[in-house]
Amino acid sequence: MAYTALYRKLRPQSFDEVIGQEHLITTLKNQIKNNRINHAYLFCGTRGTGKTSTAKIFARAINCESDGDKPCNKCSVCRNIIEGRSLNVVEIDAASNNGVDNIRDIVEEVKYPPTEGKYKVYIIDEVHMLSTGAFNALLKTLEEPPAHVVFILATTDPQKLPVTVLSRCQRFDFHRISRVEMSRELKKDMQNEGVSITDEAIDYVARLSDGAMRDALSILDQCMSFYYSEEITVDKITEITGAVDNEVLFRLTDAISDSDCESCLSIIDEAVLKGRDVLTLASDLVMHFRNLLLAVSVGVDSEALDCSKEYAQRLYDQGIKVSYDYILELIGNFSELCSNMKYSSNQRVLLEVACIKACTPVTSAESGAVEKRLERLEKLLEGGIPMPAKSIPNREEPKPAEPPKVLEQAVPDDINNVIKHWDDFVKSIDSKLLKGLFDQGVKAVYLGGHTLTLVCASKICVAKCEHNRTTIEEALAKYFNKKFTFKIMRADEYQTTKAETKPAPKYSSAEEEISNMLPGYHVEITE
Repeated sequence: MAYTALYRKLRPQSFDEVIGQEHLITTLKNQIKNNRINHAYLFCGTRGTGKTSTAKIFARAINCESDGDKPCNKCSVCRNIIEGRSLNVVEIDAASNNGVDNIRDIVEEVKYPPTEGKYKVYIIDEVHMLSTGAFNALLKTLEEPPAHVVFILATTDPQKLPVTVLSRCQRFDFHRISRVEMSRELKKDMQNEGVSITDEAIDYVARLSDGAMRDALSILDQCMSFYYSEEITVDKITEITGAVDNEVLFRLTDAISDSDCESCLSIIDEAVLKGRDVLTLASDLVMHFRNLLLAVSVGVDSEALDCSKEYAQRLYDQGIKVSYDYILELIGNFSELCSNMKYSSNQRVLLEVACIKACTPVTSAESGAVEKRLERLEKLLEGGIPMPAKSIPNREEPKPAEPPKVLEQAVPDDINNVIKHWDDFVKSIDSKLLKGLFDQGVKAVYLGGHTLTLVCASKICVAKCEHNRTTIEEALAKYFNKKFTFKIMRADEYQTTKAETKPAPKYSSAEEEISNMLPGYHVEITE
């Protein structure tokens, strides 16, 4: 017997086996149970979500000789449909049968009653491929077919269908299958097939398939053939599919953040030599930037990340390093890159140029690029910019460097002084970046000990303060001539902590401004 592809072998044979589509399966079963069969259905959704499989199950269910809302798959009618011998269920590929003559044949055939069962079912796959003339020829029959005819139209692109067709059908939208549901189903299928595969590999396949079960089964089928009788791991799947390991994405992002062009080009070259697809690398990099943005914006505990706590923490740490504004700019630039790469004959060059531009943002006016350039200038100034020898007419012996001034550690009285003169301190700051950050809603408070507390209005503000912690320390030391230890928290966290801590004396109107950060809360600092 010839080998059957895995996605065909494991095709659902009953409503209960269709995963991720409970919202429409319940509707179809209720229609069958209450004898409310419609004359035309439109199944929409991305590839591999079960449109054609559900259409075949529905065709068997409404013709099955047994009672109930699902096919028995044992009676003669069900067996004939499953084996493709039934004249009552006609499956048509509209991609290759899209002419007016093909539709006229259907219009002539619907006049005759079914040879067995109750209904003649016409399943037209990829119906959006029909020509305008074919749609016009189908309209009248689609609106008022004989009582024994049911049309099921399946498409991945419903926007291309005429509104006259859409208005004559009951529309069912198939959802992408979630990673959790797909991983659970794939694990069960692999156990039934006797395949040794790690849980991490199954999760990785579920992520690669992007909600399409057929894609996932095709990837596993290929891996089973290549690594016959061996355990399938994530590394083996990346070798087969040309996908990129997450470690490469972290390394490439670090290189971009550090403005290290040489490392970027080396990582890309390494990925290409290993057979990785360049467009896939760029697409995965965009998704990695998206995950960094989510980790910084909503925190590591959010379900939107859909990953382990350790991996989410690593995303958060790298997101803080890159900075929120620059991540936004990287997402826009590399998303545009992916669109351009699809039509390019030399995709690698485009990716390398994009990485070099990301390392050296010299022209963009976006806030992320401006902040990146300011960071580079500050590093140059800190290290000292060497001047050419010819620019110094009279070279003198260099004076011995003065020993660095050692500042005293701040005590509570110094912290109270910061709170009292906070507004004067903000006005004195030369850095536009730091002044703009404090203007977003940052106030100084005292919660005890020898630690100054900076209260921020939002998570994003907290992340930016963490990113610029060294700059803030230097600014405080320069203005107040003391070395300060401080911590950073959101306004709602301060409200909770304040209830358990004796606050500092009232030196300014900071408590009113912190209260404004949290509508509905009132923060009062008392003696």
